[in-house]
Amino acid sequence: MSEQTGSKRTGEIPKGSRLPLARHPIRATGHVQLTNRDIEILTWVTRHGMVSLAQIARKFFPTPQGLSAATQRVRKLRTMTPPLMLSDVTYYKDPTVLRVTIHGARIADVGISPARFVPNEARHALNIVDLTEELLAKNPESTLVTERERRADRYRDKRAGKRKTTGRIPDAVFIFPETDSMKERTVAVELDRSPRNRMDIESVIQAYLSERYTEVWWYVRPTRVEIVRQITRRMKVADLFEVRPWQDR
Repeated sequence: MSEQTGSKRTGEIPKGSRLPLARHPIRATGHVQLTNRDIEILTWVTRHGMVSLAQIARKFFPTPQGLSAATQRVRKLRTMTPPLMLSDVTYYKDPTVLRVTIHGARIADVGISPARFVPNEARHALNIVDLTEELLAKNPESTLVTERERRADRYRDKRAGKRKTTGRIPDAVFIFPETDSMKERTVAVELDRSPRNRMDIESVIQAYLSERYTEVWWYVRPTRVEIVRQITRRMKVADLFEVRPWQDR
């Protein structure tokens, strides 16, 4: 029986539908039971879609032995019956990506189905994980909404008639709480790993202008920073877009 997955890498679940029930009860070989840490990992992977083993180690096992601990934990989740996680080989020298299965997504229970494996999107997806984790570490007071969560929310809003526009969906959104001196802020994060031409850059800007983000942090390759900044200044939106350098990790 093939797995049901959502559209693109986002995998949102249409309104009114449910992930299918497992044909067999979930159990582990050798009577190994799921722990809270297992569920945290499944939830985190489901929210991002595709991650690497090294990223799981950095997130959940930040010790010198972290990679070994992550390897054992992922092996457990992959070999359970039915499996809760699976791996996909990408391109030469690129890391293997890990995704949840439909059973893993049911346990995570965040309203998102498993991501489809699209090799051309894997490197971008892993870079987004690195970038958002870096931003979370610098801004612990903020709340992260992943692209998959944002896309699923927008899909549900459109189905409910609450939304008609089709503006830009960021690679991530950070919500900063209200403070005594500042209102709540909603910051969109855009990561461009490939250079865009002028028309494409202007199209991205116009798409964001139809949304209601407080600010957009736009990450581009170091050699492209000034080019994009010049376009935002010419379009008189430099106060909305903060262009930042990004180098693949």
